[in-house]
Amino acid sequence: MSSRIMDSYNDIVKSLRREDKTTQARLQSIIFDNLFVSQFDPFPLVANERCGLWYVRPDQIAETAYFKSTDGHTHEWRFSTRRLNLNLLPLLATERTIVLVDSTRKGKLLPDALSKTVPIWCSVLNYIMFEGENVPDQFSELAAGNWLATPREMVSESEHASISERIASFASEAKRLGLVSKRMLLEHLGARQPILPCWMWPGKKGTVRERADCFTICCVSASARGSRPPGWNHSAPYVQGAGDDHELWAPRALDASSFWNDVYPETAPNLRVVESGNVCSWLSEEELLRRVEAIINIKLHRANIPTDDSTTVHDHNTLSIDISPLGNTGIYIGQITENIDIEVLLRYAPNLHHVVVLSKDFTVQAPENCSVAVSHYRVESTKKGAKQLRDILPRSVANVVPSPSSSVVVLCDTGKDLAVGVALCLLGKHFSPTWVSAPGPVNKDIVKQHLSKISECRKINPSRNTLQSVNTFLM
Repeated sequence: MSSRIMDSYNDIVKSLRREDKTTQARLQSIIFDNLFVSQFDPFPLVANERCGLWYVRPDQIAETAYFKSTDGHTHEWRFSTRRLNLNLLPLLATERTIVLVDSTRKGKLLPDALSKTVPIWCSVLNYIMFEGENVPDQFSELAAGNWLATPREMVSESEHASISERIASFASEAKRLGLVSKRMLLEHLGARQPILPCWMWPGKKGTVRERADCFTICCVSASARGSRPPGWNHSAPYVQGAGDDHELWAPRALDASSFWNDVYPETAPNLRVVESGNVCSWLSEEELLRRVEAIINIKLHRANIPTDDSTTVHDHNTLSIDISPLGNTGIYIGQITENIDIEVLLRYAPNLHHVVVLSKDFTVQAPENCSVAVSHYRVESTKKGAKQLRDILPRSVANVVPSPSSSVVVLCDTGKDLAVGVALCLLGKHFSPTWVSAPGPVNKDIVKQHLSKISECRKINPSRNTLQSVNTFLM
């Protein structure tokens, strides 16, 4: 089949999907599913990015995580070395039980991220923590199976056994790279107790039970199976996993945060989309989309964020920016969501000599006589942008030698992807994996070690394409 015919076929499929699952139906389904998720509010709610963010209101979110379903796909199971999710350990230490929220649109009870990726993560950490240690009697059988616990409703015995056989090698690799250690786990958790998953979904009986002898991650799938779950009293069809892949259906600039923070609470008669906790059923799809875009444009206007190619610059006396130092390397990475003045960065990054901006829409403004060099690359934080990074890297890191006395700030639209790629290249060129000495030969293991240290400084999620671009440049 020619690529042109295939593209046309995909366009038709996407069009049919949009017609069957309107924005109105999706938003109403998300609100409905949030009511189920809110039942677990006594426990800290963790949104599994990206889909899970739609089902946990911003005021409910205690933390976020990156457990990918692809890491749990059949015969492709793995313990991700670029998505360690170690930020959950301190939360587990203080709360003991947390609720991880995600969803799936595929007619399943649970996404693979919850049924297999999270169990793999728990079992690898437990394997490392208890290796060579005495195991409490109540966990002896679980330990004999390499600590793997999976939901029998979703994972067959044969698949469970196949995953269990790989846990030891996953743990060995994580230790070899220095990404996870027994000492580190005990320092974060404060006790040698296993991390055990459990599972909940709409219609499942039971409650979350806090235990004194282990830490618990309750994996909650927010969406029900079927087109009309119990309690659904709306004319629009229910959409399972409505928040999944929102870039395929959501209007421009509408994401989970803007929906809950701006669209949901809007009360102006000519703008409101939600009334008494439900999407206004009398709105046509066209009117709903018009109102959503109007609400978002008003928000952008109030924040003085440009909606075109203008170059509005904020007052640098009041603006703050989201950047994080990478130890004492002199490298900072962060997010750019508006045009900003160089004076803002000078407040946060002492001895600033160079700024690298990777953004299609925003830049850093500096006067002509400024001593700080600004390199701006108009690239989107998308799969296409990550591939373009391969051509940008040689230019973006050329003649940049970061140090505490000569710092560099790298910014991208998310602060989690493209900026991380540039930072990895700078670290690979100028630092060892400990960040305290000169570099040696660089290979994929070295890149993984740098990536692990970056994740200790900031929440990141570099795409596979970004890391491939980094590896191509460094190796």
